[in-house]
Amino acid sequence: MTGLFLLSPSPDGALLRAWQGSAQTAIEAAKGRPQVWCLHAARMRTRKGLMEEWCQAASFPPHFGATWDALRDALSDLSEGGTFLVLDADQLLQDAPPEEAQLLWTVLKAVQEDLRPKPFQILLQAEGSAYGPLVEGLRALGLSQPDLAR
Repeated sequence: MTGLFLLSPSPDGALLRAWQGSAQTAIEAAKGRPQVWCLHAARMRTRKGLMEEWCQAASFPPHFGATWDALRDALSDLSEGGTFLVLDADQLLQDAPPEEAQLLWTVLKAVQEDLRPKPFQILLQAEGSAYGPLVEGLRALGLSQPDLAR
């Protein structure tokens, strides 16, 4: 899979793209491309960690409230939309109650609608044996085509 494919908007408008490969390869593919942010899921195992990581990576304003509504507002304010690379995505919200993941995807879908026609996409990277459980977890949340592209 080429870096261009990784970082191009999904032709079917999918919000999420699961990608199997190394974090380093995903980062290398992102270099020099506009509106790409890198998030580390190892720091986002809880809702608090997720809010802190997203705030830091996307340079949210100092008044960011670290709530689901505040996350939607901050992401919806991205002037050009963009792509977020979530590295080692199998760790995302692993120490949070299950409903937190559903709330996150609900917020991200709303942001995608808010930003339309600007691109907004989440690339979920996982390596080796972590990839299968990531995709299974996404499907368990009810995410399938067109929400999830592979």
